[in-house]
Amino acid sequence: MPTTAELQILLEFPVEKLTVEYKSWLKLDENPGRAILAKAAIALANEGGGVIVLGMREDNAQGGALGSQARPEDIARYSQDDINAAINRYADPQFHCELAFANHPGTNLEHAFVMVPGGMIVPVMSVRGCDGVIAPQKCYVRKPGPRSEEPFTAEEWRGVMERCIAARRESMLDAIRIIVQGHGSPAPAPVAIDAGQVGEQAAPEHAQDHGNPARPVERVAALVEFERAALDRWNQLIRDLPADDDARMVLGRYEISFELIDVAAAASAGELRRRMAVASQVKLTGWGPFVQLSRREFEPRIVNGNVEAWLGEPVADRMARDSAHCDYWCANPSGRFFLLRGYDEDTINGVEPGSIIDITLPIWRVGEALLYASRIARNFAENPRMSVHCRFRGLNNRRLGAVDRMRRFFMDDTRICHDAEVELSTAATAAEMDDNLIEILHPMLGPLYERFNFFELPLELVRAEVGRMRGNRF
Repeated sequence: MPTTAELQILLEFPVEKLTVEYKSWLKLDENPGRAILAKAAIALANEGGGVIVLGMREDNAQGGALGSQARPEDIARYSQDDINAAINRYADPQFHCELAFANHPGTNLEHAFVMVPGGMIVPVMSVRGCDGVIAPQKCYVRKPGPRSEEPFTAEEWRGVMERCIAARRESMLDAIRIIVQGHGSPAPAPVAIDAGQVGEQAAPEHAQDHGNPARPVERVAALVEFERAALDRWNQLIRDLPADDDARMVLGRYEISFELIDVAAAASAGELRRRMAVASQVKLTGWGPFVQLSRREFEPRIVNGNVEAWLGEPVADRMARDSAHCDYWCANPSGRFFLLRGYDEDTINGVEPGSIIDITLPIWRVGEALLYASRIARNFAENPRMSVHCRFRGLNNRRLGAVDRMRRFFMDDTRICHDAEVELSTAATAAEMDDNLIEILHPMLGPLYERFNFFELPLELVRAEVGRMRGNRF
């Protein structure tokens, strides 16, 4: 599920797009309201998933801009059952949507968010009609505008079918994993290196992927030097901030870097930015890796031959300026990338900052970064190999916990970390990152979870969370 801050970004900066639709409050006890919601959800499901934001309508006094609207007194607060009953009255096959709420940062009015899953293996159709809203036996998709309509052209139908084929392929891979792992023979996966144990200089000896020879020392050294230069640049940017400023991430942060092996460099910094924008078109969360914002203060720029962005600039009218949204990232045309970000756990209401590492968030954040790496790699070559390095800092005295209140009941408060940081590495091809993400993440993240009183990361937890993540679209 997205964080409250991610949902509030959709409210403060409302922009309708193929994966986000805004609606006024709907009466879900009446067929027209149900049909409006169902049509939007069917179109988003066929698009690969997305979010429906309820309680926003166009304000003619503001030139048609979307504005926050109070929920009418005759509309009760939605429940998840209300949402799914309304959608599945019209949808075939039926699918489950999740419901969340967040307050608008300006009006403080509560809004509802319907998270529509992707991953449909067949096109979703409407099974009944409602006059003026939805027609029976129709397939709806999202189109530029954006709007929800039937696919008419060959290109529009191809998009629907390609997404279904990709979902079937993922289901087939999941079935193979279950069969193989059920017989006690895990699918081959890249070796994960716990550099917190072996040390930075030892990594070249051990970092291998699928039996290939160890990476040459100079390749590892080049990535390490790129990381050091990026950290120096970040420290320069935060130098004049107050000591307790959130952008300093004093409670902790994580860093992810990766390097594409044996690829031709992008022709220019501008070409690199274009490739990164293409890779960012797939959004699995509201605040994915290598965020590119259009506001002048946060736009990517060229510094020292790299494309970089710092989202910690202290500017007026900035929402969600907390440690989890003050990223620094940089990328080099040669194929090296670095991302630094604070922990979501330190920004969530009801959770004491610096107290926990959530049991699921490392899976989501590192997993999303690896999928991004796979996409950007394919913009350099067909299926390049890559090296990945990840560092979690500020772990000392944190416990393995949960930001989800329902999950907290099942957590063991004794899972305490006594290390300040941990480093993790892996290596794989772009195709392996995409096809075998579960098998790559599980051994890679194992040493992080082990720091919390020898906790063994369950493979089933990784599989479940990766499935939820890949079904999201923002």
